[in-house]
Order: sequence, then C-alpha cells, then structure tokens
Amino acid sequence: MYKKLLLICIIFSVLFGFTNAQDKTHNPLSGKFSVTLDGGLNITFVDPGSNVNFPTLRGGFEYFFSTNSNHTFGLRLLGGYNSLKFKTDLAKYPAQAKRNFVNDAKFGLMYSYGSSNFLPYISAGLNYTLSHSVKSADDNKAISFYGEGGIKYLLSDNFTLNFGVAYNLGGQDYFENVKSGASNDNYATVSLGIGYAFTRDVDSDGDGVPDKYDKCPNTPKGVKVDKFGCPVDSDGDGVPDYLDKCPNTPKGVQVDKDGCPVDSDGDGVPDYLDKCPNTPAGAKVDKDGCPVDSDGDGVPDYLDKCPDTPAGVQVDENGCPVDSDGDGVPDYLDKCPDTPAGVKVDKDGCPVKEEAYKVTIYFGFDRYDLRKEEKSKLDEAVKFMKDNPDAMFSIEGHACPIGPAAYNMKLSERRANTVYKYLVSQGIDKNRFMTKWFGETQPVTKVRKEYWKNRRVLVIELLEK
Repeated sequence: MYKKLLLICIIFSVLFGFTNAQDKTHNPLSGKFSVTLDGGLNITFVDPGSNVNFPTLRGGFEYFFSTNSNHTFGLRLLGGYNSLKFKTDLAKYPAQAKRNFVNDAKFGLMYSYGSSNFLPYISAGLNYTLSHSVKSADDNKAISFYGEGGIKYLLSDNFTLNFGVAYNLGGQDYFENVKSGASNDNYATVSLGIGYAFTRDVDSDGDGVPDKYDKCPNTPKGVKVDKFGCPVDSDGDGVPDYLDKCPNTPKGVQVDKDGCPVDSDGDGVPDYLDKCPNTPAGAKVDKDGCPVDSDGDGVPDYLDKCPDTPAGVQVDENGCPVDSDGDGVPDYLDKCPDTPAGVKVDKDGCPVKEEAYKVTIYFGFDRYDLRKEEKSKLDEAVKFMKDNPDAMFSIEGHACPIGPAAYNMKLSERRANTVYKYLVSQGIDKNRFMTKWFGETQPVTKVRKEYWKNRRVLVIELLEK
C-alpha cells in the first residue's frame, strides 16, 4: 500500500509541475547554486513490515548549468538523517530493535523543465547509507541508488519552496538488526523545505541585460537592445531595427513584416500616402498613388483609349472625344454636328455628295448586239453589282437622230433589253433593274460625225434620296 501511495505522489509531483510550466523564457534555475534544507517523514520497507516514521531531515547543495532554454541539467549533493521505527516482533526476531537511525549521503544528477514559478524536477544517483542500531554498536554501511521527483516553487529570485518524494535503496538487509528473507530493507522519504540560491547576474544572450531583468532573453548576438534587453525599435513600428528595412517609418503607420509601410495595391506608394489606395495592378501612378492622366481629360491612361486628347475637349468614358452624331468626326472638329446617322461625311464631318456608279455601253449604227469590248465593260459592272448586293440600277437605252423617230425609239428599247438580258445571264437578280428607253430624245451631241456617242445604253446606280 505504501509503495503504491509513494508512486502516486511521485507521478503527481512531476506531472503537476510539467503542466504548469509555460514555455516563455529560459529556466529560472539556470546557472544557480543553491543551499537546501528540508524535513519530512520516511516510510521503511523492512522484513517485519512497512512503517511511517518521523523525522527525516536533510540538507545539501544543488547547481544547475546555464542554458537559454526551458531545459536545464544539474548536480546535487545531499546529507540526511532518518529516524527508523519498526513494527517489532521480539518473540520472532529477538535481535530486532524498536528504533534505529540511518545517515545517508546522496550524489546525483538533476533535470528540470519550465519557465514559470512551478519548476518540476527529477533526480537520480548514488546513495550512501550508514545505519546504526540502538541494540548494537555496529554500523552497517552500503552504497546503492536513489530516485526522486518533485517540484520547486519560486518564492523570489533567491528562495524556493521544495517538495520532493524519493525512494532510497538501502543496499543492506539489517536496518532493524534482522537479516533474513529477501533483501528488502529500503526506505522512502517525503520532504518539504526551502532553498536559497546564490545568484549572480547571468546574461545568457550576452546583450548586457541580466537574465532576471531581460524581457527578451534570446536576442541574437550583436543586436542593439533597450534597458529591458529587447531589440531597439527606433520608429516604434513593432519591427526591431536589426530586421527593419524601413527604419524611419512615421509613427502610427501600418507596416509589413520587414517594417516597411504597407502598400496594399502594390503601386509603389504606401497606403498612408496613397490617395487612390485601390489602383489596379500595373497601372502607372503619380506621387499620390493615383493613376496617371497624361492628357488631363479625367480618364486615367490605363483606361484611356485616346491618350492624346487636346486639353479642354469633352470626352466619353473611354477618354475619346465625344462624337454626338456618330459620324466619326469628334464634336470639337465637326463643322456639321447634326449629320443624320449613316450619312457619309468628309474630314469636317459634313455630308459628302455621293456619286452613283455608271457605265456606258456603245452600239454600232442601227445595231443592238454587244461588241466584245462592251461585254468587258459589263463584266466589270457585274463584279460591282455582286460586291454591292443591295444596289439598284437603271438601264437606259438611246439612239442617234438618223432615221424615223419611232424606229429609233424601238431601237433604243432593243439596246436596253440586250444589256438587261446580259446582266441577268451573269447571275444578277432581274428585280434589281429598271429598264427605260428614250430613242433620239436625249442626245449627248448634235455633231453628225460624233453621232456614235448617242448610240448608247447607260447602266446607272440608283442612289437613295
């Protein structure tokens, strides 16, 4: 039962300490030399049986090596006195004593983890025992092992409150003057005491600020620090100077991990100076972080499709000069600003008088058949008609004034029909033509030797009015 209770105490002591240790700085025991004094009780495990005894007294020295982490190792040297009382059975064991005592000395290693006031530790090493019986002048000596777990609680920089549970292997079988059975003469101690540390101003990170005052104990070597041992941050932006790529940032300005003012839109102008903080990526900006508007028309260059608009000209959302009548000539150049939609205009925006397509086919005297060279002209007209499928045409037949007028009227009709039939034969829709004939009534010349000019057919494009 006692052994189970003892094991529970050891486990509880260590676990409680570890769960309360917070990983913030280095272990406060690091580099300290301490004197300890504590007392408590012991439990004997001997042949007649286990028993709880008072008192246990011990004192000694401990030293933990310097470290910059929460882990630290150390050495200890302890000396103690333990009063041993047994459940006597003098009839069975006539040599048994009612009370003996054991002096012991321990030398061992220590390990502690933590950075808060609660510092758990474990220790193990050699245990030298010197037991003395009240029934005999003989002293029994032995070297064996011990194991211990416990918690140190920091009362101040120098004082600790210590609680420990140890199991000591006596290494001998006659604490109670009875040597029989299995060698089970061992004892455990439960102790509570204090420790005093002889501290010196340890500066683990070598920054000139002792660890006990250093709020930044792991500062890299060579870094300039303030009186609290923390890296200097001259501009107060939260990034220390040795990491700060922009060490003169104005106070209150939001910075990135390099200590430089945040530039949310990446335009090269930090947010605190940027009057246009949401500029699209890649847009050229001015010193205020606003998109450049080279022609000053109110539309920034990255959106301006007409970047060289003259000053003062009204523009649309694309930065192009307004063209109210949609004729392709902007208002500031348009001398005819109200031109109807679709009307062809000149460079000044004014309507252009459109010339109709026209071809003239000539015939021989008193003939209405097509000569070879005249067919070539009609073939060119066919191409134009196919390229302009919506165009309509007038076919007008004429004759010279030689002969009766009625005959010439009929001759001009035949000539018009000849041209009409040829064009239709070349795949042109017949509904695109209006056929007329005028005989000799519309001569182009009255000079007899030039009458050949009157023997003609005109193919004229009809323009909408």
